[in-house]
Formats: sequence, C-alpha cells, structure tokens
Amino acid sequence: MDLWEQAGLTQFQIVTVRVTEHRQHFGVDVETVSPVEGVPAFIDFVLLREAGEQVTPEDFPEVGSLLEAVTIDFMPWGELRLSARPSSIEKAR
Repeated sequence: MDLWEQAGLTQFQIVTVRVTEHRQHFGVDVETVSPVEGVPAFIDFVLLREAGEQVTPEDFPEVGSLLEAVTIDFMPWGELRLSARPSSIEKAR
C-alpha cells in the first residue's frame, strides 16, 4: 500500500486543514479535517500565497485556523506537502 492509499487521499485533491504549529520561518504544520481527518501535513511558506508575494512568519495563519489547500506530494521521508495558493486550489477544482 502506498502513502496515498494509507492517507486515504489522492494527489491534487482539495482538503480542509487545521493549522497545528508554526515551523519557525519555514511554514506551517497542519492536520487534515476533511475529507479525511487526522493526516499530518506541511505547507511551505512560499505556498501560503501566490508566487512573488512576500510571506513572513507574521503572515502565517494562526494556530487553530482552518484553511483550504491542495495535496501536492509526499516527500521521500513520508511528509505530505500541500499548497494553500488560491491558484492551486482553483486549478484543482
């Protein structure tokens, strides 16, 4: 069984996530809320806004916030990466 099957998700699927932690200046740790609950993931800071837009840790969504995002891929170490860029979400629709 591959990582996608284990997570119950597919690549480029729209998900709702809850921010669980700020990972220093690198981005935010999240956990899926729907369509599958409890899958840990990460959104790199450059994928929180559109390309070219500045993002600093002060711009990160608050812990506990709900976001819409798109599944991108699993990293070699098993971490699920997501994009919260509006253009990514629109493309996945």
